[in-house]
Amino acid sequence: MDRRQFVWTAAALGAAAVARRARAAGAAPGVYPDRIVFGQTIGFESVWGGPYRNYTDGLLTYFNHVNAKGGVNGRRLIVKRREDHYAPENTVANVQAFLQDEVFGLLCMGGTANVLAALPLIEQHRLPVVGAFTGAPDVRKDSAPLFHTRSGFVDEVMRMVQHATTIGLKRIAVVYQDNLFGKVNAEAAADAARKYGGVIAAMVPHSVQGEDIPAVVAKLQAARAQTTLLFTAPQWVADILTTHHSRHGPLPHPWILSVTSTKQVFEKAGELSRGVAVTQIMPNPASRVVPLARDFQETFDRAGVTENRTYEAVEGFLTAKVVVEGLLACGPNPTRELFISKLEAFGKREFGGLRVHYERNRHSGPDYVEVAMIGSGGRIIS
Repeated sequence: MDRRQFVWTAAALGAAAVARRARAAGAAPGVYPDRIVFGQTIGFESVWGGPYRNYTDGLLTYFNHVNAKGGVNGRRLIVKRREDHYAPENTVANVQAFLQDEVFGLLCMGGTANVLAALPLIEQHRLPVVGAFTGAPDVRKDSAPLFHTRSGFVDEVMRMVQHATTIGLKRIAVVYQDNLFGKVNAEAAADAARKYGGVIAAMVPHSVQGEDIPAVVAKLQAARAQTTLLFTAPQWVADILTTHHSRHGPLPHPWILSVTSTKQVFEKAGELSRGVAVTQIMPNPASRVVPLARDFQETFDRAGVTENRTYEAVEGFLTAKVVVEGLLACGPNPTRELFISKLEAFGKREFGGLRVHYERNRHSGPDYVEVAMIGSGGRIIS
């Protein structure tokens, strides 16, 4: 069986009607006698494609592990994926199509603006969503049936600036994508600087397409900052590192967020990425101390998956575990509302050393943030 287990669809209404007839009489949308079908809208074919693939691999590897043991109450867990190219309007169209398909819920969405654009539909239809590859505060809306499986960006940025200023790096430059993702993190950095006694030496927006990297580097050089926070995609982080190095020498004390895949940065920048600091919202995938990481390793080993031992894959793996726990709590007749209520009843629940906290008015999930660094050969030092 292909471990990705994707159903590559752009389902027509006729196909959706056939699926509805196949569903057991009286069963919830997406629930069939032998399977539960979820949807995923995400931008594999975008600048964030690498991290999104890693994230999804973690989800599907755990689902395949559960399916091999008989699924949840005899039902296999299936994920239909639709490509959205990191474009919010495509995300909205995909969610509308998934509502026609009658999926049970959505999993592992990607993109701050994408999730925000889809939230009205998600709320209107009470469509449960578990996992969103964004920590932006605007999408952490507890009235929506969206359950987060990562800490918020504000938590990460605060930790970055606190750490930097504590070791004397108070003059801070900020580079951010000129979109919602970048802007919310730039605002958080300004707030954190005020809180911890830092000074913002430069706020440098840049194009999502990355054609303006030389101009970005020139502004960084003029700012003479002691540390630089890079709120952008892995490819542009790598381009900034390499361009700055070729023109002015190493970029001083760069930082990246957890969503900015260290694996992708190293693949593109090589040893120039050594020393880049990174906030992580999951335990180290190679850890033998944290039970969640050990479980992740053992599940991938059993599946014969030797690549992609990444932080993003751990996040997808945790997301899958949350979904399975919620479904098990529903018993043999899951419905969307029952699933939502069972997740809200989690309280503070441990998943192998990482705590997920859900309540009726709290869907923000974990609050775990650690500081790590890219070392020699791309190895993560935590």
